[in-house]
Amino acid sequence: MFRAHSLVRSLSFATLGLLLAAGCGGESKPAAKSPAPEASASAASADKAEPASKASAAHKGAAAPDKVKVVEGAAPGGDDRYALHIEPPAESSTGQQAEVVVRVVPKEPWHMNLDFPTSLKVTPPTGLSLASADLKKGDARKLDDSTCEFAVQFTPKEAGEHTVTGKFKFAVCQDEACSPVTEDVEFKVAVK
Repeated sequence: MFRAHSLVRSLSFATLGLLLAAGCGGESKPAAKSPAPEASASAASADKAEPASKASAAHKGAAAPDKVKVVEGAAPGGDDRYALHIEPPAESSTGQQAEVVVRVVPKEPWHMNLDFPTSLKVTPPTGLSLASADLKKGDARKLDDSTCEFAVQFTPKEAGEHTVTGKFKFAVCQDEACSPVTEDVEFKVAVK
C-alpha cells in the first residue's frame, strides 16, 4: 500500500512539474493561423512559378516574390489599379462568327503579373454558341506588362439582344505589392 501511495504521489509531482514548466518556463506563442484555401492555392501556384517570378521581379527591379505584399480587393476610394474595357462588335448576324474583346489595362505604377494564372470564363445565353467558354493565359490575344486582351469568339444562333456574363481573373503588381483580381464581366451582343 505504501508503494502505491508513493507512486501516485510521484506521478502527481511529476505532472505538476510538467504543468509548471509548460506554464512558466517559456514564452507561449500564438497558434499559427492557417491560410485561407484561396491563399493556399495561390501560394502553391506561386511556389511552382518561383524561378520565373524571381526573374520577373529582378527584371522589374522589385523585391523577390516572397517579400512582396499581396493586396486583396479594390483599392480604397475607387480602383486606380487598372481599367477594364469590353468591345462588342458593332453588329452581328445570325450564323456569322463575331467576337467581343475583353481587355484590362493597368494604370501606372501597376503592371500585369505575367506569372499569374490569368483566365476568362464566360457563360453564354441560349442564343449564342462560343468557340471557347474557358480561356486561359495561353489563349490571350495579347499579354504583356501593359495589357491583357482576350477575344471571345461567338456565333449567334438567333436574332435579338443576348447577354454574356463571366469572370475575369488576373493580377496586377507594382514595386511594393501585387493584387489578384476577380472581375465580374457582362456584355450584350445585338444580333440581327
